[in-house]
Amino acid sequence: MKSEYLIIDKAILPDYFDLVLQAKTLVEDENLSVSVACKQTGISRSTFYKYKDRLFRASASYGRKTILTVKLADIPGVLSRMIQEIYSYGGNIISINSALPIKGVSFVTIVLDAQNLVTDSADLVVELKKIENVKSASIVAVE
Repeated sequence: MKSEYLIIDKAILPDYFDLVLQAKTLVEDENLSVSVACKQTGISRSTFYKYKDRLFRASASYGRKTILTVKLADIPGVLSRMIQEIYSYGGNIISINSALPIKGVSFVTIVLDAQNLVTDSADLVVELKKIENVKSASIVAVE
């Protein structure tokens, strides 16, 4: 399912959307825990987790760069299949960092130029999760 994005004046949105963005800033920039950030902004943790991956501040170049984290089983070819999937959707990998596998699992961070994606980043993550031996995948940030 392709996500649709709208540009909306935040004055018509519920107040908690802006509070979720403030909490994200506290977690990402101030290194606060989610619990502390939610207490400071006055939102519940469930509200934070419900919206944190769907709310972003827009900029002129918004959506061009995406940072993904992926957890892979330490099986030959899984990383290659994931990279092929990203390229098949028009993604361009700017950088990739793979940690040494520990207990059969490797963590990979990908900075992706999403400008030419034929789908949006959220839908790409759904497709990555369908690859055999991809344990999890998520969007860390969108710029």
